[in-house]
Amino acid sequence: MSSPLPPRTVLVTGAARRLGRAFSLAFARAGWNVACHYQHSRDEALQTCAEVEALGRKAWAIAGNMADAAAQQAVFSQAVQAIGQWPDAIVNNASLFDYDELSSFSYAQMERHWRSNVGAPLLLARALHQHLEGSGRQGCVINLLDQKLWNPNPDYLSYTLSKAALEAANTLLAQ
Repeated sequence: MSSPLPPRTVLVTGAARRLGRAFSLAFARAGWNVACHYQHSRDEALQTCAEVEALGRKAWAIAGNMADAAAQQAVFSQAVQAIGQWPDAIVNNASLFDYDELSSFSYAQMERHWRSNVGAPLLLARALHQHLEGSGRQGCVINLLDQKLWNPNPDYLSYTLSKAALEAANTLLAQ
C-alpha cells in the first residue's frame, strides 16, 4: 500500500488583496496549502493567511519585492523552507500597474514593469522547473494577463507591453 501524498501547495504572488486573495482562498477551498506572497500589504497578507487557515489549510505569509531578482529568489526559497517541500504550483499574480502613455514613456518606466511583470514570473517558473526536474513530480505555473491585451487603449503603455510579453512567454514556457 502506498503512503498518501502530501497536500498540494501553491505559491500565490500578490496574495494579500484583490485577485491574489481570491486565488488563495479558492485554492484553499480546493484543499491546497497556500504560500501568500506580499510586498507592502503585510496586514492584508496575514488576514488572507488567517482565512486560508480557517478553511482548514496551512498558510504562510512571505514578503518580497518581485522586481528585484535576488529578493524574488528569496521569496521562492522562503516558500520552500516554510512549506517543507517545493510548491506544486505558482500563480504569478503580482504586477506593477503604473500609469504612463507615449508622452510620458521612459526606459526606466518600461524596465520597472518588465522586471515585475515579465522577469519575476519567468524566474519563478524557472525555479519551479529546476526544483521539480527529475523528481517525478509535476508542477503548474499560472501567469495572469489582463483584458487590456484584447481591449487596447494607449494608457498604461508599459504595463500593457509587459503583459503582452508575458502572454508570448506563456507559449515559450509551455514548449
